[in-house]
Amino acid sequence: MTTTPETPNFGVEQHDPAQPAPAVVIPNTHEMKSPGHGYTLPLVGRVRPHTFEAVLPEQNLRVFADRPADILAELIDGYGALEADLTQAIDAGDEETIAQREMAAFDARSQHATTVRQTLQQQFNAQAHEDGAWAKLDEEEQEQLTTAATGAVPTGVLFSAPAEDDLGNPVDEEIGEWSSTVPLALNRGEYIDGEVAEPGSGLETELPDGRKVVIAVEHPANLVHLDPIDPYTYLKSLERAGVITLMEREVVQMDELFTAVMDAGTAS
Repeated sequence: MTTTPETPNFGVEQHDPAQPAPAVVIPNTHEMKSPGHGYTLPLVGRVRPHTFEAVLPEQNLRVFADRPADILAELIDGYGALEADLTQAIDAGDEETIAQREMAAFDARSQHATTVRQTLQQQFNAQAHEDGAWAKLDEEEQEQLTTAATGAVPTGVLFSAPAEDDLGNPVDEEIGEWSSTVPLALNRGEYIDGEVAEPGSGLETELPDGRKVVIAVEHPANLVHLDPIDPYTYLKSLERAGVITLMEREVVQMDELFTAVMDAGTAS
């Protein structure tokens, strides 16, 4: 006689599916591949899955959440309390407190991004030594990668370019550029105050006719951008950097017949 395994109680089965649900956090195991293979997907109100599903390798966790901030709460110590304080200020309508608490949450994300970027840079540098790319760098490029891995804010290779000041007068502007194929990891939160300019990519692409040009793209191959400006943007940048795995599900409104059948099944 076979028995059907009992469905786990995730604590969101009775939650209103029209409202954001509490996050469900479970250990991540090697058996977990895709939904239905190795684990049961939590269903909010027994109707829908959470909007996001994230795998956090460092913490060995899988997080189901409707809010990006709930995933960051598992990545950043104390972040959940910062977001709770911010929500409280928004509910109270206190603009000054809202601004202060938004900045506190941003600072926490940016500090986390700084730690992540240093770790990534250490990994990129080690790979460059292993595959021989390091030996092809000039001394200035090697120094930039070395100091970035130990905490310095990356500037890229600096050069002067003609520009104009606020009055239209010609001036020389110092610009940072990164042309090496060895990736440079950046935390955009470290450039907010304007003390250091964020470097751009100078990576050349060879056209079919042999010409080499620099093509401006949103995510150049030799720059890894971590962007803590808001919770969602930061999560997506961590995903692009390979730090986490993130799945985003489209919210599908259930039709009346499906809802009636589900309600009848729950009542029986």
